Amino acid sequence: MSNPNFIHLDRLTPAGTEFEGTVKPGDLPRVAPELANAEGELHYRVTARLDGNQRKVVSCIIDGFVFLTCQSTMEVFRHAVKAKDRLVLVGSESELPPTEGESDEEDFVVATDPLDPLGLVEDAVLLALPMVPRKPGAGPAAPGDVDGSGKPSPFAALASLKATR
Repeated sequence: MSNPNFIHLDRLTPAGTEFEGTVKPGDLPRVAPELANAEGELHYRVTARLDGNQRKVVSCIIDGFVFLTCQSTMEVFRHAVKAKDRLVLVGSESELPPTEGESDEEDFVVATDPLDPLGLVEDAVLLALPMVPRKPGAGPAAPGDVDGSGKPSPFAALASLKATR
């Protein structure tokens, strides 16, 4: 028996199927290690349908917040998460458009198996998180201050020697 909570690609219609809900960021196993704690709230809406050209299109809209650890101050801060992805699903790599034919509004993905909407949400959240979390107002690390401690890097002294030559 197939799982009704998945997107079944062979059953898409122009009317579409919608999955909507709220999830705690800590309940997403690939997102949890990136967080300061499991708290927060992510509202999502995933819609799958056939578009006017009979393409299988999935849109994922996420609005919420997570708690991250600032890599400069090591303080926990609230980070807003807003994502809006549009995926066009194709059955094989041969159906992918050439790189120059892609648009910024949609991404093409090879998919043949049923898709878990929460897996799509998890992917979108991971892509929306900053690579180096910084608390608003913390500012960037000072030049030569590699670890954010305020102490000059030992390599900064070497760089100054090289610069005088």
